[in-house]
Amino acid sequence: MAKKIIGIGAGGHAKVVIDILRLSGLWQVVGLVDQDARLWGSKVLDVPVLGGDDFLSELRGQGVGHAFIGVGAGGNPGDARRRAELFNQLSRAGFQMTSAVHPRAVLASSVRVGQASTIMAGAIINPSVEMGCNVIINTGAIVEHDCKIADHAHVATGAHLAGQVSVGEAAHIGIGAIIRQGITIGQDAVVAAGAVVVKDVEPGVLVAGVPAAPLKLRSPL
Repeated sequence: MAKKIIGIGAGGHAKVVIDILRLSGLWQVVGLVDQDARLWGSKVLDVPVLGGDDFLSELRGQGVGHAFIGVGAGGNPGDARRRAELFNQLSRAGFQMTSAVHPRAVLASSVRVGQASTIMAGAIINPSVEMGCNVIINTGAIVEHDCKIADHAHVATGAHLAGQVSVGEAAHIGIGAIIRQGITIGQDAVVAAGAVVVKDVEPGVLVAGVPAAPLKLRSPL
């Protein structure tokens, strides 16, 4: 029998996670919560948006013990930290957070995936990669051997990480970005779409271009 699960967030990322969970055949997504009152009463892939965060305690009381984070990270300041807040909120509420791994993602047997992470279709993750909690590896991304990806980080669609890359907590690697072997991307840093990173990126810095260069410091979170 499928286990009941709820999601927090009712946008595009929630659609992707719902689809992955349904493909597994292990989960019944019974509802979503979202702070945007305009979404209450609507549906996301036929899953009802029940209301705001106050519904979490009610659902927990009804015996729903599992949850997923349906809020994505687009690279704007604060996106990843918002996901981190939701992760902590669900933990405090007593939910067990579930990872969603698409059946058409390729993971080596030695890959470590932290809880509440999402790995999308076509992603390739090679041996000895270590992923923290609440990480997103987006569609078609490639993470080569021995990379380390910290909590709440996002590797966006089609990004390529060569071997032994280290991605800091809440960092964002943009669509189609390429990270050279052995590079360190600092905490809260952003690598812009299409950038080619050949030098370490300091914490909180936005880099863009080919080769990537700093544009500005991100605002304090």
